[in-house]
Amino acid sequence: MQDWPIFKNFWERHRDPNYRPDAGSDYSWRRLVQALYAYHIPHPIALKYVLEERPSLEEFRAWLVRSNSEYVILDQTDDVIQNESDYQLSAEQIAFWEENAYLVLPQAIDAQACAESRQAILDFLQADLNDPSTWYRSQSQRQGLMLPLYNHPRLNTNRASRRIRAAYEQLYGTKAIYKTIDHVSFNPPETTHYSFRGNGLHWDVSLAQPIQNRFQGLLYLSDCNENDGAFHCVPGFHRQIPSWLDGLDPDENPRRIAEQTLISKPITGKAGDFIIWHQALPHCATPNLGTTPRMVQYLSYIPNGDEEHPIWI
Repeated sequence: MQDWPIFKNFWERHRDPNYRPDAGSDYSWRRLVQALYAYHIPHPIALKYVLEERPSLEEFRAWLVRSNSEYVILDQTDDVIQNESDYQLSAEQIAFWEENAYLVLPQAIDAQACAESRQAILDFLQADLNDPSTWYRSQSQRQGLMLPLYNHPRLNTNRASRRIRAAYEQLYGTKAIYKTIDHVSFNPPETTHYSFRGNGLHWDVSLAQPIQNRFQGLLYLSDCNENDGAFHCVPGFHRQIPSWLDGLDPDENPRRIAEQTLISKPITGKAGDFIIWHQALPHCATPNLGTTPRMVQYLSYIPNGDEEHPIWI
């Protein structure tokens, strides 16, 4: 197990009462997450297991191996790229990305895969798409719009899409990237008894400058028009953010000011469309004013060796 020293360090941090940090063997959070992702394990699941089950070191090692073996990917005969040129972004797409810092990849996943993905989410929620009363049941694991549904063969297969990875590789300019194991999202229509549970316009990164070139992504699993809870962002803000921050008073909270003053744009799409955006863009989901739930799968790729900024702003 190549990353065993990292996993052992994680176990020691949370299970060994005599643990003392050591500069030579105390691994960063980002390095730990990368190692867990290589075993197809999201950090929240690993942390929950260690804290709640309190395994021995050998039990933890066995759990890592077992979890990795239980991660199943379906046959992907429709997602085979024979040559590097089979899926390359066009010059127009690259120019649009450089100007706006977001990009929509049409039909990255086919209709059948989207239907199976939606059903996986509905099964997790014990909901029925034809019965709106089931969309609003209390679910203890829900975090706002997010659902901790990480390991499902259909979702795993979406996550393994070669076409999506190829787009990230081209935008990053390197193949040395790794995929995240992230949430799915379920955003049902607002009613007189149910209000939107998502966050307003925000960033998922420190605003300490310069913001690294790290890109985020989501896969629309259902058609999403402007009023259906569409993803919003502020196009081109990656070029404006340094001067925008410099223009704020020292006592102003940039995150609050952004939510109050910046104007975002809805990025609509069909089921199967994939949106990539630069993490410097403020973004958000929005209230669903439509008639059916908006369902999304989040998927990002991160450059190997990338680290979080030590200062959070």
